[in-house]
Amino acid sequence: MSSAPEESALLFPDEISSSGVRADPTEIAGLRVVTRRWLAKLPLSEDQRQDILLASYEALANAVEHAYAPDDAHGTLDYEAAYLPDEGEVVVRVVDHGSWHDAVDSDARRSRGHGLTLIRNLASDLQVSAGPKGTVVEMRWVLEETDRANNELSSHDAS
Repeated sequence: MSSAPEESALLFPDEISSSGVRADPTEIAGLRVVTRRWLAKLPLSEDQRQDILLASYEALANAVEHAYAPDDAHGTLDYEAAYLPDEGEVVVRVVDHGSWHDAVDSDARRSRGHGLTLIRNLASDLQVSAGPKGTVVEMRWVLEETDRANNELSSHDAS
């Protein structure tokens, strides 16, 4: 029995951190729920929330699909998301501990395979570092000026 990411993810006002998540579609769906709740609390536009949620989930799905063989029940991944108001950014990092392989071919796969392109179009910056011990996908979003201004006003009002 696995621990659900909804329960095991460390959720702080400015970050999410979850390590050793089973590389399984059910498990990453829980991380999506956690991320959606976390993003709702941040001073972002709804468009940025949706971009971050979609790109994050796509990176998680890619890790599940490409880092481990379909019958590998031991594959895990790590997930971190951080709100950095001083830098005006949100950063999300997905780390797998496997090695790249093509997904199982099927008729459904023929229309897929554009995950990194999608992420690249949604994020302000994308860095992918692949090595013998896994792949790190780091995505960054620069906060829109209106979001930054609202955050600065909120910080100012609190002092």
